[in-house]
Amino acid sequence: MSKEIFKLTVEPITCVHIGNGEELTPLDYLLKKSKQGNDLYLAYDTDSILRRIAKDKSKSALFEQLSSTQDMKELSKFFNDEFNVSEDLKYACDTTKEFANNYAKNKNVDPLQNGRFVLQMYRPEGKKAPVVPGSSLKGSIRTAVLNDLMAALSDNDYDKLQNDFSDCRSAYQKKSFESTIQNKLFNNDKERDKAKHDPFRAVEIGDCNFEAKNTQLVGIIKNVAKDNENEISVCNSSLVQAEVIRGKLCQSESKIIGTAEMRLNKDLAMSALQQKGVSKKISKEDIIKACNYFYWREFENEYETFYKEVADDNAKLITQLCKELKQIKDSDSNSFILRVGRWSQVEFVTFEENFRAPQNKKYGTTRWVFNYDGFYLPLGWCKCTI
Repeated sequence: MSKEIFKLTVEPITCVHIGNGEELTPLDYLLKKSKQGNDLYLAYDTDSILRRIAKDKSKSALFEQLSSTQDMKELSKFFNDEFNVSEDLKYACDTTKEFANNYAKNKNVDPLQNGRFVLQMYRPEGKKAPVVPGSSLKGSIRTAVLNDLMAALSDNDYDKLQNDFSDCRSAYQKKSFESTIQNKLFNNDKERDKAKHDPFRAVEIGDCNFEAKNTQLVGIIKNVAKDNENEISVCNSSLVQAEVIRGKLCQSESKIIGTAEMRLNKDLAMSALQQKGVSKKISKEDIIKACNYFYWREFENEYETFYKEVADDNAKLITQLCKELKQIKDSDSNSFILRVGRWSQVEFVTFEENFRAPQNKKYGTTRWVFNYDGFYLPLGWCKCTI
């Protein structure tokens, strides 16, 4: 089997969250001061603690008593007190100031009665280090390539697609029409076996692995809007806390870079072409060009309409983000910008506006941002280098 094999490096510019679908409660973590005086978030293994205390009759009896009364506050304190870093630690993360302050404020409150849950980052079983799955990277790249191909359509082809999409009456029909758009963009003339003739079958991306040390952060995600005075205001009081991979703009002590392997399977690509299922194969150059085109276009739109005129100091890092992304796009032929993970905003994970079906009138008027010690940053932005 003939393959082109590349090393793909991923450097987060802002924080990235790829969730595993789980939430940690205060029964699963605690904050402790490091030797340098910084707050450390320590996720621990409750099963490990219970196995150890099983040998101590008094502690076992106390645990059974607390469990029977379902006193979550005392149970949390019990696990915190029994935690042994050398035996029970799963992984450690740095924290933002806001997260640490919120933890201290709510430490003596019932864990299930306040916002102390934390969305967990994806890590392979038993590993301390975060991972960006290859499927997430491939999905983001695919979105860019499809939008780049759409931009290359003739006016007649584009207008016909848009008219057919507009004729779809329900949201379900509009969603289903997405496969018709993809077939058109990939020149796929075989409706029955769409997956077999998808050129992205020939693109394989492995999981992107990061080091555990200094790469992980826990903080608070805010949903914000811009008011008439060009100031950013938080939309609601709901608290979203999450583990993230730390971004370059969040003052990491060392450069944070993950690595993955990207393989372009020539045999699969040629097979699809020879069967005339598609008239398109994906190259390294296609990926770089498409990602820089699509993600810069959408970032520029977002920056111009939402962030550029913001008067708040807490948005000043977003100006630096603009410079970083433009420099990546313009300066290195082997690098491209990518937005990946949760809170990437709908504009960056779908076709352009003419082919979307907004579900409510407030669509597009708010942004999700990570609060890094008083400075807001969009999530998910990365520099990728092949």
